[in-house]
Amino acid sequence: MRKMNDNEKNKSLDTLFSLPYHSLHPFLLEPVMDLTPRSLIRHCSALFAGFALAASVAAQTYPSKPVSMIVAFPAGGGSDVLGRAVGKGMAEVLGQPVIVENVVGVGGSLGVLKAANAQPDGHTILAGSPLELIYTPLGMAAAKNKPEDMRLAALVGHTPIAIVVRKDLPVNTLEEFVALAKKAEKPLSFGSTGIGSLYHLMAEKALQTAGAQGLHAPYNGLAPYLKDLMGGVIDFAVVPLVGPVLGAIEGGQIKALAIASNQPLARLPKLPLASATKGFEDYQFSIWIGIQASAKTPDAQMAALHKAAYSALGNQDIRKIIETAGSTVAEPMSLAQLDAFYKKEAATGVAIAKSIKLQPQ
Repeated sequence: MRKMNDNEKNKSLDTLFSLPYHSLHPFLLEPVMDLTPRSLIRHCSALFAGFALAASVAAQTYPSKPVSMIVAFPAGGGSDVLGRAVGKGMAEVLGQPVIVENVVGVGGSLGVLKAANAQPDGHTILAGSPLELIYTPLGMAAAKNKPEDMRLAALVGHTPIAIVVRKDLPVNTLEEFVALAKKAEKPLSFGSTGIGSLYHLMAEKALQTAGAQGLHAPYNGLAPYLKDLMGGVIDFAVVPLVGPVLGAIEGGQIKALAIASNQPLARLPKLPLASATKGFEDYQFSIWIGIQASAKTPDAQMAALHKAAYSALGNQDIRKIIETAGSTVAEPMSLAQLDAFYKKEAATGVAIAKSIKLQPQ
């Protein structure tokens, strides 16, 4: 193929720029060949104004389609129950359906990654917790998500955590559990939602405090290991006091030994505080559920999600669902406060992992 010489190239360029308007730049309203510093400024100003207008229109039309709410654990768990409740209320505010999708695997990491890698336009959100957002990346080498991949749009609720055992384990108090764990011929087995999950770390910390060893069995979600605990397959677990767990305790299918909180739970008033047991004075934790979106989501869409979530939490029917599930409805926070809260939670997770010498596996 023959190459163009310099004269031919110049003629081609002259033809291109002789057009009254540059076809590639609809915001340039003057002939391109007449560019002067002043006209260039006008061109750029018009271009940026067009971009700003497009962004403003996008924000005003959000959401323009159904919103996908990802839950990183199986149906029936805390994130699923609270996510579905607040999602229903958010749909009424947003004017579009909020469709829940359970994306399970790698300790919740797969669900987080799907939300983080989605188009950051607010149409894909996560009903998540520190389990998959913070702790899984600390304990699982296969988890590729990072806390900073996501941003909190709202806190939905806080759920207390308890140490529970299978119904036929010969202990009824935390003190008796510590004594049994120390003298057991083989390590007590326990389940969690995955290596490095909050429930894994809290169980390890309980064993560390007791001066005993345990055998960890990771599961893909709360429901599967709760089932095995009720069936006597595993010996104990640290669990959130949500609907199915509370039902299993009240039904005598498992035994609750102590709550990791600074105050009793109204639904289980006789359940003692773990902090009342020697060595467990600082054993106080809870788990939160929040609405997150990709950290790259524009502020306008984050503000819309923030408003929709907290508007939903003002609905008494939704609050009742959350409270019946065993959670306390979270107090509203501004987006700036949520950013600070999330950053502090991530730092706390790193500190706990270091305290038990957690190594990613």
